[in-house]
Amino acid sequence: MHLYRFEKLELGRPCMPGFLGVDVGTKNIKAVILDETGRVVEEASTPVYDLVKQPREGFVERDPEGLWARVKETLAKLKRVGDVEGVCVDATSGTIVPIGRDGNPLYPLIMYNDCRAVEEAQELRQRSESAREFEKFLPIVPQLVLPRLMWLKKHTDFFGRIYKVLHESDYIVLKLTGAVATSTNTAGKSHALFDRLDYLREAYDDVEVSVDIMPELKPIGAVIGYVTREAAEETGLPPGVPVINGVTDATAGDITAGVFKAGQASVTIGTALTVHVVVDRLVPDELLRFYYKTYVKDLYIAGGFTNAGTPALDTIAALMGKSLDELTELAKEAPVGCEGLIACSEWFGVRVPRSYPNLRGFFVGLSERTAKPGYIFRSLLEASAITLKLMLEAVEEVTGTKVYDLRISGGASRNDLFMQIIADATGRSVRIVEEPHSAVGSAMLAMWGCTGEPLETIASKVVKFRAVFEPREETTREYGQLAEKYRRLVEALSGLV
Repeated sequence: MHLYRFEKLELGRPCMPGFLGVDVGTKNIKAVILDETGRVVEEASTPVYDLVKQPREGFVERDPEGLWARVKETLAKLKRVGDVEGVCVDATSGTIVPIGRDGNPLYPLIMYNDCRAVEEAQELRQRSESAREFEKFLPIVPQLVLPRLMWLKKHTDFFGRIYKVLHESDYIVLKLTGAVATSTNTAGKSHALFDRLDYLREAYDDVEVSVDIMPELKPIGAVIGYVTREAAEETGLPPGVPVINGVTDATAGDITAGVFKAGQASVTIGTALTVHVVVDRLVPDELLRFYYKTYVKDLYIAGGFTNAGTPALDTIAALMGKSLDELTELAKEAPVGCEGLIACSEWFGVRVPRSYPNLRGFFVGLSERTAKPGYIFRSLLEASAITLKLMLEAVEEVTGTKVYDLRISGGASRNDLFMQIIADATGRSVRIVEEPHSAVGSAMLAMWGCTGEPLETIASKVVKFRAVFEPREETTREYGQLAEKYRRLVEALSGLV
């Protein structure tokens, strides 16, 4: 493979109305083809969770060549893969792989949730003043790329042979095009800057890691390269098709939701409850409750993940021997506030009202009246809704951006009771995105990058809503009082753990 040696192949073939989005997730690879009308004409998926390995405590890796094989397997399932005229790839945020000059991996992919670099994160904070100052936009944690590079430098014998360190989607793009490039969104955990296409070079210098091993930064929506003849033979894609610079899987979900204006918010509720608010200015959050990422159209994403997703709901359902549907029906019979039963659904550390990683889930107010399956389940739904409310309010408070449009996707968005509780707790209309797959967002970016059609116009054709839930004024007031009680409980308990 010859890196940086690529050219567009002029084959004289007519333009085909298909745009391919590929989403490389933790559990599955999904591929979607959109036509020019915004209709999903074909989709396919392949499981990849079996590729994830944990060789040691805190280590989470997967095989990059095995991942590429699964991408090819996924594309082989698409009957119209030979008709596409643009491709865009998204993948997990912060997952990296070092490659040599021949383009081959020197080490497994280090996954986004790998936490081996605890000591190196502390060392980065100690040694780099610029990284400490940048924490108001990107808190230093072991999952950032720079601490991992410091770990590789200490613990491997190949560090001097690293040509580039690629993010997961960059690696797939490399296999498709032979080109090495990324976006500031994809490289957000690599200390990519917000105001220009560059990295926080001082931080790299401070810890004696060459920034030159990081991929070139190009704008989101720009052409990175073109599908090579070799990749065309392996994937079925037409040779010469442009590959568009994309974003992370979470941000591709924001594209899928159609949020492109300051004040619009995209929320995904799955294993985590992730909140992304579109803002037009960068204002530091001194409490480090949320981070920023670059976005399209000179905008930014403010927000982040919380632990208020579905694990607590699934665990309680298993403990009680009831399905989620059964518990939802019982929860409908419980009153707002569950007669004083207050829960915390962040079982892996609290993010809001402030970050308390050692404070885990709790129930306060159990009694003979409230120790019922429906009450307990509803209290968890209310806790997650309040967590969302507090994160939205934190972004509003810091940035001065009023959230006026709240759109939700993810598996939990199918629970109508939960969505109504969120509407009531936040005091906002809630719109449920019908086609929430990140692959759709990447296909939209492929269409935008290839045609120049405005993203808002593309979204108007693609984005549809399953339902809208309106807040009820009296219930919103009740949840406001409950949120204040929850805030005080968290602050009080944080001093005890």
